[in-house]
Amino acid sequence: MKVLLSILVLIVAIPSAYAVSLSGRPSDELVCDLSPSTSYNLSKSVLFVEAGTRDEAAIYTRIALRFITSKCRDGQVLLMHSDFGDPLDDRFFRDVSVQVCNATNVQRESTATTEAPHSFQLRCHISRIQQASAYLNNIEKSRSTEAMIAEGAPIHRQDTSDESVVKKDCKGKLSFGQVVLGMGGRCTQ
Repeated sequence: MKVLLSILVLIVAIPSAYAVSLSGRPSDELVCDLSPSTSYNLSKSVLFVEAGTRDEAAIYTRIALRFITSKCRDGQVLLMHSDFGDPLDDRFFRDVSVQVCNATNVQRESTATTEAPHSFQLRCHISRIQQASAYLNNIEKSRSTEAMIAEGAPIHRQDTSDESVVKKDCKGKLSFGQVVLGMGGRCTQ
């Protein structure tokens, strides 16, 4: 009886081991679900990419391939979703699908709503996990994704405008121009 129960537990556990959902939604073994909000969830859950980073599409392609090649398997349906129909999503979704699916079974469908009229979802049957994994390993050897992110990160400059200059503490003193003429300006000393 214990052996039979153990076998039953293993049989039930095996399919759920392949249930994949980037956002943590309930899923089954037939789907590799990177929806909803694929780019947001990849950056949040796998590897952070600051907006405006150079080569964002290539970076997101790599991050998605990392997730897919480690969590998904051939035969699953890959789902990727763009909230706003962003050109970045369109580009890297196509790049990912070329690596993991046959181009003939890639489908793009609108998921438009009033709030997000350009929203879309891409779906395809995964059939090239081994090739995608080899491709990813190869490009990572030449230059890692982390290096691309670090090298392409936007430069943040310190604000040097007049507003960033520390103003004098006026301790309640007002100038003639501020009181009578309604003008701004510096306080009197």
